[in-house]
Amino acid sequence: METSTAQEREPLSKLLYHGTSEAHRAAENTPYMLALFQGKLTKKAYSAWLVRFHAVYSALEQTAEALRADPAVGALYLPQLDRTEAIERDLACFYGRDWRDSLTTSPATDAYVARLHRVREEWPLGLVPHHWIRYAGYLHGGATLAKMLTTTYGLSDGAGVAFYDFTEIEDNRTFIADYHARMNAVPVTAEDVAPLVEEGNHAFRGNAAITVELGEEFGVS
Repeated sequence: METSTAQEREPLSKLLYHGTSEAHRAAENTPYMLALFQGKLTKKAYSAWLVRFHAVYSALEQTAEALRADPAVGALYLPQLDRTEAIERDLACFYGRDWRDSLTTSPATDAYVARLHRVREEWPLGLVPHHWIRYAGYLHGGATLAKMLTTTYGLSDGAGVAFYDFTEIEDNRTFIADYHARMNAVPVTAEDVAPLVEEGNHAFRGNAAITVELGEEFGVS
């Protein structure tokens, strides 16, 4: 089956952007996320987000490493993007040196992680939308969110917001352009596009499910 090229179709990044826009908006507009963006979450409620996404990023980054030699998606193995250790530094800030005792699971988190395991074992191409969704937004807007959280929780010297600090990336704009070039160079067939878009929608729905869970747990409505 012949693969389509960027010259024959819209770039994959644009196809995913447009094809997941509705699910993206829904994920950003759960009550929990709106409270986060407005600086209204308690510190406890925010730190619980870090706990949940520690599991997600661990699974994502293990998947990316496992697929680093894959001829289709290996180019997305970019360790400078990894967030797991940064989340662990933030967890240590909020929970102290025994932060590992705070690590708990939840149905929505387990479902998200299971989806990433499926990608790793059954469909490596499915890494693309998950990778893009979990990193691209924070590359663009993470610094702004970090400033807001620093003010909201009275943090200082970068403590508690390591997740948003991509210290190994010297030129953010250049890196983002290179990232999209790598993503758009992934060889896909015309038949791959719809499943990739659906996987992106599934990722956004999984993200929303976790924050709905958190909203229910912390009474955010």
